[in-house]
Amino acid sequence: MNSVFAIQDFFHPQISVETQAFIRIAFGLLMLGTLLWTLPHWRRFFISERWGGYAQSARDVDFLQNPIVSPLVAALWFLCAALIALGRWSVLASLVNLLLCRYFFVRMRWKGILRGMGAPGFMAYWLAAAIFLLEYTLYYAPNLHSLALLVLQVDFAFIMLSAGIYKCTAGYRRNHGMEYGMVNPQWGYWGSFYKRLRPSHWLFRIFNHLAWTTEVVAGVLMLIPQTRFIGGMLILASFIFIATQIRLALLCEMVIVCCLIFFHPGSYGEQFLSGLVPAPTLATASTFAIAPITNMLLAGGLWAYLILLPLMHAALFYNFYGRKSLPRSLQRIVEIYTNFFGIIIWRVFSADHTCFFIRVYQRWRSVSDGARTLLSRYGLTGSLRYSHVGESIVVTTLFTTLKYYPSNTNLFQERLLRYARTVACPSDSVLEFEYVKINKAADQYEFSVVAEYVVDPIAGSVVERTLDDSFSVRAAHAASPVHEGVRPGSYVPLGR
Repeated sequence: MNSVFAIQDFFHPQISVETQAFIRIAFGLLMLGTLLWTLPHWRRFFISERWGGYAQSARDVDFLQNPIVSPLVAALWFLCAALIALGRWSVLASLVNLLLCRYFFVRMRWKGILRGMGAPGFMAYWLAAAIFLLEYTLYYAPNLHSLALLVLQVDFAFIMLSAGIYKCTAGYRRNHGMEYGMVNPQWGYWGSFYKRLRPSHWLFRIFNHLAWTTEVVAGVLMLIPQTRFIGGMLILASFIFIATQIRLALLCEMVIVCCLIFFHPGSYGEQFLSGLVPAPTLATASTFAIAPITNMLLAGGLWAYLILLPLMHAALFYNFYGRKSLPRSLQRIVEIYTNFFGIIIWRVFSADHTCFFIRVYQRWRSVSDGARTLLSRYGLTGSLRYSHVGESIVVTTLFTTLKYYPSNTNLFQERLLRYARTVACPSDSVLEFEYVKINKAADQYEFSVVAEYVVDPIAGSVVERTLDDSFSVRAAHAASPVHEGVRPGSYVPLGR
């Protein structure tokens, strides 16, 4: 049998226990790495604004995200990640880890300026769900293991399809995409090199076309049984390259691990992984009695999710590209469902996010000559705070609020003030945020300050100064299909 084009039933995909063990171990280690990397920033990322964090204060948020409970949550989360990597109580550990990932990375997406840590958080949640489903069905519902794998494969394929289609329609096809991120000091590792290349350089064109076509083609291939492995390998190879270019924490490594679910028995990938990890002893793993009704409900839930998945993506595309709302009751159901499961249009790394960056300064009130101190030194060699990609996500999404909700000035100011209150700013100083636009000149990239925001955390004021009347910070990029939404968490355009 050809190991690449092995014939498989669409409804019964398979992976070996060795491949699954490798995926589990890899995820456990990546989750530990994510938590360790986040630990110095925990107070900001995972505590309510009531105690100086990013989360929007509310009764339920304050109950969990406070200085007393949060350290206990952190300890539990670390423990679960370690148990997953070690393969001890993996079902229970992966369930608790999934609940934590869903709370912080999905539920809090619209309730805090961390935005669920963006794409890195979203992928950590998705992979956490994958690990739980695979581990649970392996030990407690073997007859559902293939169905769980099918749902995961189709879901991941739709994520890639959605991301690729969005990139195609958001400028990548017209050479507005990767190049912004590669020269942007908030995101790129090699910005000083790429900034010297002319914007029309063939290298950028290749990167942009490969970015959207790879995701679209791979998404289609991952839906076809005979080509699932090839589709997974395309995404895997592309994210290995992205990991060397763009600063995205452990997102790329998480996506690479996701691709391993397409390594069916007999594939080249499975043959390689089977020699690295011994098969777990299944007989000693099942220690809990599971009521039959539990697996019946799980089977029904998996089938329902699989059937509804393309319909939900179609509904989101109808809202976003059609700029229309479904009938009110149906639209409400779609938004509740998609927000609960974290189904989104994956708008990662589009020009609206990467064609600018923000410089954050502290300025003493008594200084009249404009002298100030730069706080935002991005990258691994920068300051501790701004070396974490989560901080770049926070700062960037603060200002994309201007593009996504241009008529809702209060939303932007409320988010910016919440952020400003987390920055060390003595009472006799203010913060200044420079909006730096990345311009494409004929033969090079240029950085120009087009707006400035003076924020007084004590007075609770935000003063906006426009420095370039030819550019609007509230307008989407010329190649972008973005329009103003009715509210965060919905793709329905304002007024519909």
